[in-house]
Amino acid sequence: MSFKTAAKDGAAWISHHAIASVSMLFIFLSTVVCLIQLAPINTYYVVTLSDTAQAGETVTFAFDANPGYTESAVQSADIIFKPQAEAKLRVDPVNLDSKSLRISIPGDNVTMEKFSSVVSVNGTVLYQNAAINGSDISHVAEGSQRTYQLTEAQLSSIHSQAGLKSEVKLMLLAVLIFIYIAAIMRLTALRGMKRLHFIVTMLASALTLGFIANALLVKQPIEIQQSVTSSSPTSIQQSAAFSATQSFDPVDDVSQITLPVSITGDVDPNDSTNANYSSVYESNQEFHDSYEITVVQGSSHTMLFKGRVTPSMLDSELSSITIALHASPRDGPLEITLSKNAETTVPTLQFQTYPSVTNASYTRPASVQGLQYGSSVYLAVNASYQGFDYRTLIALLVLGFCVLLILNLWCSRRARLRLSRALPVTNYLVLLGYAIMQQPIYAKYVQGFPDELAHISHVAYLQQHGGLIPDFKHMVVYALGSSSQTFDLSHSQSFNYLGHPPLYYQIMKLLGGVTINGNVASYNLSLMRMESFGIGLLGVALLFYIGLTRLPKIPLLHLLFGLLIISPPNLIYGMSGVNNDSLTILSVSICLLGLVRFYEKRFGCMTYLLIAVGITTSLLTKLTAGMIVSIAAICILAYSIVVERQWRNLWNWRFLVSLPVYLPIPAYFATMYMKYHALQPSFAKLAYHEYVHSIWYTPLGQRSEMGVWGFITTYLSNFMNTWFNLAGATTTGRDAAWPFFSLDRIGIVLVLLIPFALFFITIKSTAKMYLQFGMIAVGIAMLMQMKGTYASVMMNGRFGGYSSRYYLCAIGLFALAIMLLICRYLVTRESHDPSQLPQGNGARLDDSTRAGTDITQRLTSSGMMLCSLFCMLLFFDGFIYSVLYQATSITGFTLG
Repeated sequence: MSFKTAAKDGAAWISHHAIASVSMLFIFLSTVVCLIQLAPINTYYVVTLSDTAQAGETVTFAFDANPGYTESAVQSADIIFKPQAEAKLRVDPVNLDSKSLRISIPGDNVTMEKFSSVVSVNGTVLYQNAAINGSDISHVAEGSQRTYQLTEAQLSSIHSQAGLKSEVKLMLLAVLIFIYIAAIMRLTALRGMKRLHFIVTMLASALTLGFIANALLVKQPIEIQQSVTSSSPTSIQQSAAFSATQSFDPVDDVSQITLPVSITGDVDPNDSTNANYSSVYESNQEFHDSYEITVVQGSSHTMLFKGRVTPSMLDSELSSITIALHASPRDGPLEITLSKNAETTVPTLQFQTYPSVTNASYTRPASVQGLQYGSSVYLAVNASYQGFDYRTLIALLVLGFCVLLILNLWCSRRARLRLSRALPVTNYLVLLGYAIMQQPIYAKYVQGFPDELAHISHVAYLQQHGGLIPDFKHMVVYALGSSSQTFDLSHSQSFNYLGHPPLYYQIMKLLGGVTINGNVASYNLSLMRMESFGIGLLGVALLFYIGLTRLPKIPLLHLLFGLLIISPPNLIYGMSGVNNDSLTILSVSICLLGLVRFYEKRFGCMTYLLIAVGITTSLLTKLTAGMIVSIAAICILAYSIVVERQWRNLWNWRFLVSLPVYLPIPAYFATMYMKYHALQPSFAKLAYHEYVHSIWYTPLGQRSEMGVWGFITTYLSNFMNTWFNLAGATTTGRDAAWPFFSLDRIGIVLVLLIPFALFFITIKSTAKMYLQFGMIAVGIAMLMQMKGTYASVMMNGRFGGYSSRYYLCAIGLFALAIMLLICRYLVTRESHDPSQLPQGNGARLDDSTRAGTDITQRLTSSGMMLCSLFCMLLFFDGFIYSVLYQATSITGFTLG
């Protein structure tokens, strides 16, 4: 048989046995990767010693000389007890190929029990490469130390195992496994998928897996510390030797012990050019002052740590010494002993004491010897406990979302399955649960809700003085009382700058949460937050109802619609605190439902009442929301009368029944204008003297100059930043810089930008016109907000009022506009009877199966891919990346 014939036969066999061929290739490549040696990384040598070793002594590792870099041939590591005596050395890569190694251990009675090579990252040992029993290593006693000599064969074996178990192999094997699974999926379940769509799907899958891996393996866990004292600490400036033992009862599993310190001149251990360096450090591995720390637990004094204090224990801020360990409260109290080993001059590394403590875990003062500051002091020691496990939560949420997305993709391709009809309801229920899950996290950990005390003070004022409309001129933000969650009604912090209409506050007053007793107002903050959240959640549920009943019965569209509603992080964040934005979400949603019914030509009492209630409650809650629904409704009304000639459907008894609902609007604003000469009273009008001496006003001499173009660019940057970042008093640590189209924010930004594309498409559709009117209303509100901010900057020197969160009340409008575009360009309609298909180029949100028709709507393959990617971007860019991924930078997560 010729080579050409054999090649053809082989190719034919591979094509007929593609899965087997790919599997064989995967096994072969995986075997090759496992057998070859790769450069080891993150390699440490660990010498385990007998209990006779002395903590703080130094073990020396001498390798082959390196020409041109001779000082690298000798490395050293301190002996620590953790709990067994060991010396752990991070091996310089230039020494990994050394053919000899001499290990010198201080103490003629100290023996090596084991020598091991491990892979360690951030102080955590991932796995062991190789190990040799200490008895198998030749050694000699040399004076007061013992020297162990590894043979060339032993070192060769260590190097070989390190190469075979290189950490790089884990990544290579992970990549091979991913490619293999992708190939099998391409040959089976995804055989019919277009090549471009398959590539995009695999890229999205790789990014998702990488995100999970980064969250679990790279992101650091949260460590929280409970407050110990309210007293100021005192630095121990004693030059003589001393020891102090502090005990306390751990309240949870301890992950590390922290001792606050101060360093003369805040000299960094790696800044050897600093003039004070030699007074603080002997080297970057040794302090000038010699201290030793011992940590034991329980009545049996089980040793958890013993070692010399070294610069490697310093935190990044040079403010504390940190010791990682694991201690359970079940094993009894912890005892931490700090010993200064020798008399020196005034120490440059100074530990601290407290005169008293407020933490009940510290039952008695420190036991001291030789300390000149007295015996009734507490050694400054803080225990760190494992905080909120955001990494696991991220992984679980991402995996759960992926399952839900895959289920939606599968069902969206099979429109007539019974599950496909039930899945939209499931999507909305799951997303409601997801929104509810976020509330306690925002309330407990994130907090910083905008103007929350001012909103609660507004409710307290109504509770105290009664009436429908408050006297804005005398309304203040009350001073906090002596007890938690109380106001002192006889004193104020400032003028209450919130001049919003009172509907939200009247509702909160009726729901309870604030009680008045003399000059003290007590408020139940958790209850009020839950009440406010419940109001906003009703609005979200109403929007979900609109989507469920109006969108095509394509599960993926409903998942996308739900994510469009709840993904902007400020929506759920704002609802979670006491804030009138919660009611605007509900009121605008009520009006939106009424306008949708009006578009459907359902000219009944319910339609007109919904519109009237939505407009009235919006205007009596917040002017921005009221302006949006009012302008949109007026435009739709004019269009219906002038263009559609529907005035007869408007002027009937059903419409007239709704007119009394509008009466509170002129009554309230006429009262405001007559009393304050403005539709909404402002801080400057009501309390000008206090205004010009507040943070709301900047004197001319302190203002920075700003031109028109500079204002526009700064305003737009802040406007977009408050759309994808939390707009509150809490700092998340997330980068707020442009560009706003990076992957970690583009999904949320598109929710705001895509609806304006309605003005650039040419389809003729009443739905498009109605949504355009809504976007015109939003645009007018945005321009008026921008004008107000410009006037504030130029007249008052304050750059404020730029937040885009004010438009989250119109999130239902944005979502419907995006759905219209998707239904127009990415949804196909099929029917066994072509006459039943919609005629012309009209675009309705729902042309799905109705009574007497047999129309099936499906997403195109491009539509499936784009909607899936949009869902992923919204999910990741929302609560996951905006909050959970930033948890270590949010103060509330790190406080005990």
